[in-house]
Order: sequence, then structure tokens, then C-alpha cells
Amino acid sequence: MGLLTAFKVFFKAFKDPQGAQQFLEGQTPHKQLPQQESDPSHLRLLAILQRTGRFVDFIQEDISSFDDAQVGAAVRQIHQECQKTLADLVAIRPLLDESEGSKIQITAGYDPSMYKLVGHLQGTPPFSGTIIHRGWKAYKKSLPKKGDAHLDEIICPAEIDVTSKS
Repeated sequence: MGLLTAFKVFFKAFKDPQGAQQFLEGQTPHKQLPQQESDPSHLRLLAILQRTGRFVDFIQEDISSFDDAQVGAAVRQIHQECQKTLADLVAIRPLLDESEGSKIQITAGYDPSMYKLVGHLQGTPPFSGTIIHRGWKAYKKSLPKKGDAHLDEIICPAEIDVTSKS
């Protein structure tokens, strides 16, 4: 086994003498990690919700100076438009069929992406618990692709009311 390893090391050093020299000097060769491309789909979703329901405008607005009636009127319109948009893009359904407040058994080997366990967690499953929130699952996903990569970070263009020609 030692002789085979020696041959492998020899040929590795033969192919990469600079890496072998760095190894002998106690330096570790630096490998370039491939850069991961970011997925701007979350920004596209924000842009769509902004375009149809002015969602980002509402979230970024300081509403502390408005009374409850003013906020309520604005929220109703934003809620309706964003709900319709989400229904067009993603079929969102409850993750669990059981109602909130129902008892449930969590068996060994459960999927941790499906359940967020809180409370008195001791030992290993099975666990008995009460459903606090049924969760949500996306069944249909149809987020449109954006054409220009450099525009991905633009959620909403600035809107200009042109009053005259310069």
C-alpha cells in the first residue's frame, strides 16, 4: 500500500511541481472556489408584488403617524392585489390538513422541513403535540423569468411625472 501511495505522490508532484513545492514548504495551495450565481427570483417576486399591489411601498412606509382607519383602508387594497398576484404565481395550500389546535404525532424519521417543533423537546421521536400553525406549501410555481440580468436588482423603477419638454 505504501509503494502505491508513493507512486501516486510522485506523479502528482510531476504534474504539479509548484503545488508540490508549496506542500514541501508547508504552504497549502489555494484553490479558487467557483462563484455561485445568485438567484434573483425573490427580487422578481418583490417587483411583481410592487407592480400589482404596491407591496414594497407599503412595507417601506412609516405608518406610525396614520390612524388605524387609514392603515386599514390601505391594507385592504394591498392585501387583495397581492393575494390575487400570489394566487396567479403560486398555488399555496396548507401543509397539514388537520386544523390548528388538533393533536398530532411526530414519528421518528420525520422531515424537519415540514415541522418546526417547539416546546418541551426531550429525547427522540415519537413526539405528541398540538398544531399551532398548519404551515404552507407551494404546489404550483410559475414565477416569470426576467430578461436582463443587470435589471434584476431593480424592484420598481422610479416613476416620473413629466410636466414639460426640456
